Amino acid sequence: MVQIDDLGIEQKVLSHGSEYVVRRPPYRDCTMNEGTWTVSPCPHRLQTGLAQALGISELTASVLVRRGYSDPEKAGAFLAGERPPHDPFLLGDMRVACERIRAAVAAGTRICVHGDYDVDGIAATTLAVLLLRELGADVDWHLPSRFDEGYGVSRDTLGRLADEGCGLVLTVDCGITAVAEVAEAKALGLEVIVTDHHRPCETLPGCPIVATRPSDYPFPELCGTGVVYKLGQALFGVESEIPKRHLDLVALATIADVVPLLDENRSLAIAGLRVLARTQKPGLQALMRAAGVDPAAVDAGACGFRLGPRINAAGRLGHPRAALQLLLTEDPDEARRLANELEELNRERQAVEARIFREAAQQVEEWPEEHRRRRAYVVAGESWHEGVIGIVASRLVERFNRPVVLIAGTEGDWKGSGRSIPSFDLHGGLGACSSLLERWGGHRAAAGLSIKPENVPALAEAFAAHAAGLLLEDDLRPVTHVDAVVPRGTRLTLDLCAELARLAPFGLGNPDITLLAPGCELGEIATVGEGKHLRFRVRRDGSDAGSAIAFGAGTRLDSYRADGRWDVAFRLEENRWNGTVAPQLVVRRIFSADARFDVLRDWLVAEYRKPAEVRDVEAVAIFAELEIAEAGLGRRHLLESELFRALLARDEPVLARAA
Repeated sequence: MVQIDDLGIEQKVLSHGSEYVVRRPPYRDCTMNEGTWTVSPCPHRLQTGLAQALGISELTASVLVRRGYSDPEKAGAFLAGERPPHDPFLLGDMRVACERIRAAVAAGTRICVHGDYDVDGIAATTLAVLLLRELGADVDWHLPSRFDEGYGVSRDTLGRLADEGCGLVLTVDCGITAVAEVAEAKALGLEVIVTDHHRPCETLPGCPIVATRPSDYPFPELCGTGVVYKLGQALFGVESEIPKRHLDLVALATIADVVPLLDENRSLAIAGLRVLARTQKPGLQALMRAAGVDPAAVDAGACGFRLGPRINAAGRLGHPRAALQLLLTEDPDEARRLANELEELNRERQAVEARIFREAAQQVEEWPEEHRRRRAYVVAGESWHEGVIGIVASRLVERFNRPVVLIAGTEGDWKGSGRSIPSFDLHGGLGACSSLLERWGGHRAAAGLSIKPENVPALAEAFAAHAAGLLLEDDLRPVTHVDAVVPRGTRLTLDLCAELARLAPFGLGNPDITLLAPGCELGEIATVGEGKHLRFRVRRDGSDAGSAIAFGAGTRLDSYRADGRWDVAFRLEENRWNGTVAPQLVVRRIFSADARFDVLRDWLVAEYRKPAEVRDVEAVAIFAELEIAEAGLGRRHLLESELFRALLARDEPVLARAA
């Protein structure tokens, strides 16, 4: 249940694996804490070979190489985004599940699809209902309330369904851990089939299981809706148009549930975005209109940050039925009404989230200095809404650059949701404090818990003490991973925008492309968005490099107006405004450029002009690392060299020798 807008995991996320990480929203609230940046090596011969083979720029080729696609055939297949689907019958008990479903339909047995209250659970329920209707099934659905039932399959719900005459329950995006619940259902004469994508416990439910784990399926990272789509392929045929026309739901859920956008997920997302652009579902059409999303330009960002949060809002603040009804309806008027209802709920969610964020941040700022210096925070509020604390925890991690557990007061035990930084295992951190918790679970990046309110202060102490023994000060500095350093003379054009966009959709496993433009001057700096953001022009090597927008950096206006040069990390995107289209640098971080760069560069140029046998040994090593003999002087930026960056970071005596 790791969600882009939420990342509040509750119990469901607890079964996700440690590879799942928090993806940040595109517009941050925080000031731009510089931190550090890093770039991995990229052999020049691989970069040039790939560029020539695929007919792309060396800059784009270097991004592909750094992401593991140095082989032209594999890189070409990745860019195409189309791969043969994996055999659906490798997913657990798929063959048995199909037989049971067909038998139930033939017998007129009433079937209930049991889903979940997040985007993936709601989309999976919608897809399963639509597929079963295609089979002629007598089908109904059930979504649990986050606040009444909580995540998963409950005994009470299964008992009620049995009493109401339901004969088969098909779980989607849940059920893999419902061992006791399934056993009790069977005792009541209720048949259950589980479809899920979460990690199982040691014991499995005693029923047919269609799941990514355990199974022989070659790509176990499908979301819950993806698993239901594979069920549709098994029921109707891999090439059938029946499941294919619902790929819009699959793309929405795959992106919003933050599963890796690689392998089959990449293919499903690309194909699904195309279907979404021309969807005939009144609910999705109305949702896009309400969210201000142009169907012709719908992309992963629109799914993750505009459509997904509106669907989530229903289950976050109340009951998710309105979102499911929206996706199922065939009535445009009803779709419009439901989309507007979700729009209002989402505005309410945003307001609640903003209030809690302000209160939590203020609470931290008012702590004594020794508390603010802690390397992990526990922040609690008796009046906070448990439905949004995961989102707020993510924003607090972004602001304070350390692990955060946010706790909301509820009746009985209080509920908490935690988010972490890459260098800290949140699951292990809570494990070290487990004696203070009632329930807890999760993984390295995200976790959930329940706790007695009187134990919150002790948890704050214990959690901070555990982090203090593991985290160094450097761990609390954000690290920006750069995909490519822009060589001198490279123009940031619309053609380059389009070429880099071929790597989309971006998400977990395939993040947005971050470029670094070193040694820039910032001009025409002004605040926009009520002072929250900065807009400016970037100049490099004496030439204009384009317009830039830095979200959340409004408070740094005076800093960036100061004389000096900056290394700018950014995403290159098309900016459409008033009928014009131009490239724009969407800034991630701005780093102070090292004033010693020119000294070392001049020294290296002088060393390069010397006969090879008398060159300085460190200069020779840098030339070799950058493959200057093959690439030529100036083709690659010096900051691509790890040796050069290390030399730049040395103390003054070394630089004096270099000068």
